[in-house]
Amino acid sequence: MVTRKARLCHTTLSAHLHRLHLSPDPFCPWYRTTPEAMEHFLLQCSCFHSQHIALCSRLSALAITTLDLPTLLVTSGVHPSFQSADLRLTCPFLRKTSQLPCLSYPHGLPHGS
Repeated sequence: MVTRKARLCHTTLSAHLHRLHLSPDPFCPWYRTTPEAMEHFLLQCSCFHSQHIALCSRLSALAITTLDLPTLLVTSGVHPSFQSADLRLTCPFLRKTSQLPCLSYPHGLPHGS
């Protein structure tokens, strides 16, 4: 369920909430000029640099060297034999960044709710 929401970008990240008129702006709370979309959160936000490094290291141990949104959300680029392992590594990243509970809400809640 969580990965399906993430794949569809149905999250409590500001970019999605802004499209639903539930957030005043689409921007990352730490980098106010960058929309807080799934790609920014999972791949670029330097607020989560140490989590990004740990995830990259664990994925490279599985010979997954392409780090992009489709790979992390197992929509493409991952051999079927590694797909469940890929998800098992992406979900801890979401937990460590405190985003997994937010992605689990059925309709999404704004930040701070």
